[in-house]
This record gives sequence, structure tokens and C-alpha cells, in this order.
Amino acid sequence: MRAIEQLEYDEFIGFVGAQTCEDREQLYSYIRPHLSQEAQAYLDENSEVICKGIIHCGKFERYFRIFRRLVMPLIHSRKTIKKLLSFSSLEEQEKFYNQTWNNRRWQGLFRIFFGKFLLGLLGRDPSFFRYVTVRNIAEEILNWTRHGLTEVPIHKNFYIEYILTGGYRNLNIAHPYLQASNFHILKERIGRIRLVCESLEEHLKTLKAGTVSKFNLSDIFEYMSDKEVELALQEILRVSRPNARLAFWTLFIPRSVPSVLAKQITPYSDTSEKLHFTARTFFYGSFCLWKVNGCESAS
Repeated sequence: MRAIEQLEYDEFIGFVGAQTCEDREQLYSYIRPHLSQEAQAYLDENSEVICKGIIHCGKFERYFRIFRRLVMPLIHSRKTIKKLLSFSSLEEQEKFYNQTWNNRRWQGLFRIFFGKFLLGLLGRDPSFFRYVTVRNIAEEILNWTRHGLTEVPIHKNFYIEYILTGGYRNLNIAHPYLQASNFHILKERIGRIRLVCESLEEHLKTLKAGTVSKFNLSDIFEYMSDKEVELALQEILRVSRPNARLAFWTLFIPRSVPSVLAKQITPYSDTSEKLHFTARTFFYGSFCLWKVNGCESAS
């Protein structure tokens, strides 16, 4: 956010790591005075985050880097990866996946690397699995990945491109926040965002009733018990405006509307399934779009 505010577009994409850049530390010096003291202290002590580009330094990004550098060379060459990313039709993708990509090395090494042990050790916080009952996590992820590589257009899927290559060939079809056409809008509106560092439940308690119309909840319910989900939804209902929408993802823990709230929340099941099937974020188990009752159709 502060980089968007303080830098020009070419500086921004270089600084965050979307393109090569030789002066990230200099650019950081422009941004630093506008950061919180906590952020300054962290980045001052972890300068490698700046030098590598901040978009590459998340825990999951580091996990994919290990996969890309140590595992993928044992499975496919860079030429084969480039070929996969070049297809413009689903028919070509599926044929290539079945005939070339989906070999025994891919299946075997994928199952090892994305199994519960390594995923919990290197990719996710161990607490992520507290409520997971799925026995074969690697098999689930392998099925989702097959869907992403065969049933979702790959030539504009910047998630797959980043996972397999660690970068972007064409920023015009990269993540929307990296596209030049969106930068001036982000710079103009970034000040509207307010950062809150507390749990969802704590924050909802500070809000007045009937003040929120939309909730983008990521995969937050993956970390909660059934009872905690129900309590969170009750608080969401309290602060919701009429016809408020809830959107969230799940990985290994499917979520449905708790029976005690069935009269207050309507799930758009068909729309949710359609959006999940076509989403570039193929690595989730499901997508849910729900509505606080009072509106007959989703738009």
C-alpha cells in the first residue's frame, strides 16, 4: 500500500519483485518514513525481504519456491513448463496434461511434497490442520491441480504461472494490482483502506448493527471449530445490512449454513459452484457465496 502511494508504476513493480530491480533498498528509503514503527523495525532487521522483492517472501511463496527449484526439475524441464503455459484452448491443455505432464514422477513427487507433513512443516501453520479430517490431503490437492491445469484456461492464469516460474511474462495479464492500467486507480483509492490488526470476532464487536454490506472472508473458517463458525456468523448477522453478502473459500473443511441460522442466511449454491469451477484459484476445495435474507437473487 505504501509503495503504491509513494512510487511510480515502474518503480512499484520493480520494488515489489514483479520485475528485476537493482535499487530496491533505495526505493525502500522513500517508503520507510510512511510505514508504522513496527513495519520499519521488521523490515530494517529483515532487509533480505526488500532485496528479494516482497511478493516472494511469504511463507507459502517460499514453499512454492522450494517446489519449483528442487522438485519440478526432477519432473519436467523448463521447456515442458513453457509449453504448458502456452496453450490457448482447454482441449490442448487437457491433451498435454494427459499425454505429457501427468507422468509417474509428477504424481509421486507431488503427493510427497504436498502431503500433510511437509505442507504443515513448510507451507502452512500447523494450526491450519486442527479441524481437518481429510485423510489424504495430497490426493485432494492433486485433484484440484488437475482441474486447474485441464479445465481452467491457463494462458491467463497468473497463479499457475507464478507457482511454476516464480514470475510473470506479461504484466498486462498478471494479477490486477500489478497491471499498469489499474495503478492510477489504486493510487487514488488506496487511502480508503483501513488496516485493523485483531481477530474477526474482536473487530465485529466494535461495529454498530447494520453497518456492513459485504464480507470477503478468505479462508478464515478453515481455522475455526463448528461452534466458532456459528458464533462468528451470529456476530456477522448482527452487523450486516439487509441483503449483505458473504464470500469465502474453504480448503479441506466444507462449510454449510448452521441449522440454527438457516432462516437468516441463504447460500447461493449454484452460483458458488460455478464460480469455484471457473476460478483461477484452483487450489481451494470450494467457494461459498451467501446472503443475509431479504434478496431473491444474486447479482
